[in-house]
Amino acid sequence: MSWGVEAKLYNFVQWAIQKLEADTPELTDEDEEDNYQELVVWVRGFRNQLITVGAACSGEMKGAMANTLLSVWDLKNNQPGENLRAGGVAAVHKALEDLLSGPLAKSTPPEPPAAPPRAKPDNIKSMGFQEAATYMWETLDAANRLPWGDGGFTLDMQRKGNYQGRDTCPNPLVSYVDESSNFFKSKTTQTFIALLDNYEREVGKAEVITAEEKQEMAAFLDALSKTEVIQFAFEWLKVHGKDSRTKKLRSMPDFMNLVYELWLAPYRRVRDNDSSGFEHVFVGEESRGKITGLHNWIQYYIEEKKGKIDYLGYKGRQDSDYSDDVHVVTVAFAWQDDDPNVETKPMSTILFGSTVEFEMAILTMAFLGGGEGEPAETPFQLGTENMVIKCFKQRCKGAPKIATAYMEIA
Repeated sequence: MSWGVEAKLYNFVQWAIQKLEADTPELTDEDEEDNYQELVVWVRGFRNQLITVGAACSGEMKGAMANTLLSVWDLKNNQPGENLRAGGVAAVHKALEDLLSGPLAKSTPPEPPAAPPRAKPDNIKSMGFQEAATYMWETLDAANRLPWGDGGFTLDMQRKGNYQGRDTCPNPLVSYVDESSNFFKSKTTQTFIALLDNYEREVGKAEVITAEEKQEMAAFLDALSKTEVIQFAFEWLKVHGKDSRTKKLRSMPDFMNLVYELWLAPYRRVRDNDSSGFEHVFVGEESRGKITGLHNWIQYYIEEKKGKIDYLGYKGRQDSDYSDDVHVVTVAFAWQDDDPNVETKPMSTILFGSTVEFEMAILTMAFLGGGEGEPAETPFQLGTENMVIKCFKQRCKGAPKIATAYMEIA
């Protein structure tokens, strides 16, 4: 399944109009200056996403979009246009509509093709979270993940970690990985790895997203959209999603825009644009002298292979059956960076061998359609393991994003 970049832009602008309409009450509920400042933040965020989605479009199209939006926002200089203050939300809404009727008028995407049969099974309406997770793991993604043993990976668990954080394990956790396998040739794995060096590790340091990094994000989202588990997650959330944003999903570009907003769009933990759900969960961060997040095995393996991660032993609940195809570990590790201090993660649960698309799919489904509360807990079984996904929301202007989402052994 593939869409041209201009068709993706069309879908994105349609989605932005819907979002603006939903956010209008919050953008018009205070005094005039406060409303203006909030609108500036909103339009700047739209501009950043527009640049990411349209990174690969022609120079002619970029120029036409810039001219259409100039009255409300200067895309090149990333600052308000002359009419933003006076025109307010109505002027922004008109400018977005003008994009659809002007530069993007010939880019109207065709009716979305029917979902592949495996991505939309006949019984999807009756599938609860457990059945959906089993279907993704055992049917949709089984052939894509990296297996245990020859041609896959092996681990050396060694000893239980010391609660004082001392290193009790002389060897790395990952003892073998076949990097020549098809797993590492997949587009999702390759585009995922390309993202890993794009982030400032320390919370509080704002991310500066370059044009190249925007293209890498767009390539990653495009690769995700072509996987069966993500296509299934889209279909499942249209039926079972509890978050109001799932009720507006009409096409895969709609879903990818939402995935971007939840996972990749930067937000504030300590200062503006210093974090994102993707950075926290899949890359890992440093906060107040400790490592937070980092629940992905590919990132763990890459950093351990570089000699930056030092495995400190296993901790807490562990995989109860190493003979199945679910390989979950809960471990402690130290992670070195450029400063002389070596920060540690006292406990992190990681699903080894899994695909990025499976983790993105199941965590997104749990966040938008799983348990409720704070943290929102969604219990399920993976293979023979009783698991739980815990989700925390990042409160942002508009709808919440993902602060963190991870699996644990229950």
